[in-house]
Amino acid sequence: MDGPDVDQDPLISGGTPAQNCQWPTTTLLFNNAICTGTLIHPEIVATAAHCPYVNQMVFGESGNDVGRVVNVDYCLRNPDYESQVNNGVNGTDYAFCKLSQPVNDIPITPPVMGCELDFLQAGESAWIVGFGNNQGEQGAGTKRWSEADIQTPVTQDSETVAVGSVGNAACGGDSGGPAYIQYPDGSWHTFGIVSGGPPCGQGADVYALMHRAVPFIEANSGIDVTPCHDADGTWNPSPDCGGFATETLATNVSWNSGCATALSGPLSTCGPDYTAPPDDNPPLVKITDPANGSTYESGEAAFDIVVAADDVEFGVTQVELYVNDELAATKGEEPWIFDGANFPNGTFELVATAEDFSGNVATSDTVTITVGSSGGSGGEDEGDEEDDGADEVGSEDGFDTFGMEPGVGDEGCACSTEPGRGGGYGLGGLALLALLGLRRRRD
Repeated sequence: MDGPDVDQDPLISGGTPAQNCQWPTTTLLFNNAICTGTLIHPEIVATAAHCPYVNQMVFGESGNDVGRVVNVDYCLRNPDYESQVNNGVNGTDYAFCKLSQPVNDIPITPPVMGCELDFLQAGESAWIVGFGNNQGEQGAGTKRWSEADIQTPVTQDSETVAVGSVGNAACGGDSGGPAYIQYPDGSWHTFGIVSGGPPCGQGADVYALMHRAVPFIEANSGIDVTPCHDADGTWNPSPDCGGFATETLATNVSWNSGCATALSGPLSTCGPDYTAPPDDNPPLVKITDPANGSTYESGEAAFDIVVAADDVEFGVTQVELYVNDELAATKGEEPWIFDGANFPNGTFELVATAEDFSGNVATSDTVTITVGSSGGSGGEDEGDEEDDGADEVGSEDGFDTFGMEPGVGDEGCACSTEPGRGGGYGLGGLALLALLGLRRRRD
């Protein structure tokens, strides 16, 4: 994939060029200027307010070594950004971009929140990553990373943090990029957004703190980017509070799989991890169409079979359709409709089962249908020996800002489901169809 045509010299002063798939949540923003961003949620990239708006987000090791490009729906700057304070280098310098489609395969580095800010003490290590210049302020466009010290402690009320040192700091084009920290459980998280600093490599830089940006991001995107906390930092883990990046320097993976590596377990940094409450309640399931006792003329029995399935605790994972006790089709997502069912003459009993996320299984009441005026057992042709039909069964229910410019049986239905979700069931050849001095640095 082709990206912006930029020079490939080193960038972050004193840093190391990223190899294949290293720091995959660090992204490149390019639109007549170069900036950096961080994927903090599958749909959200955090960056700096002084950075340019972009229509695409570039993932990869450089502008000329692109892993993938994802379209952007929109970008929003903090409306309270104080562009005239410290030449725009301050704690209000944050923004975000909403991606057009979620990036679900790249292991996420979510924001540091709540009690986790206690990790951010002076002298602790952070890792800074960006697509900016080298110390000579040339060569932006290659991702580079470095381990650097946190210079100032952080509290819930802090707006900025100083990270880096002489010869080991951010440069032009690193604006909006991350400062990462690794938790004791091995998971990586994002705590800072580069706003700016002294001339490249001449001292620590100012990072706007990510936890201050979270309420703005969540309120304007409608997306919860803090799966372990509320927006005010209160510990409130959800089922998504875990599964975070642990191997950000791995190179034996591929962008085709999102640079996916081992993930963290459930997080418990500020309290107990998320534990699903016990669920012994099976889901509710019912065949709503056709109705029990429905009859069809010979040769006209082609219709959809509609199932209603619901689980109030955690939801339904799959629905199966049985015809005369044989598995005919399976679906793994709503709507629970088995379309294009075709039956020969005879009498057929339809039953649906539904399974929830806890493994509880429920079975619907039986729906009996008859095809052909003669009735008979399923699969008989008209003119075969008649019987009395089936009984009814069931019921009805001076710093720089570091941006850079320029299923199988003898009878049944042929029911279609979505691709990859079908079972196997056939009759006479009918097949089930698997339906990321004080002066601004934007160079």
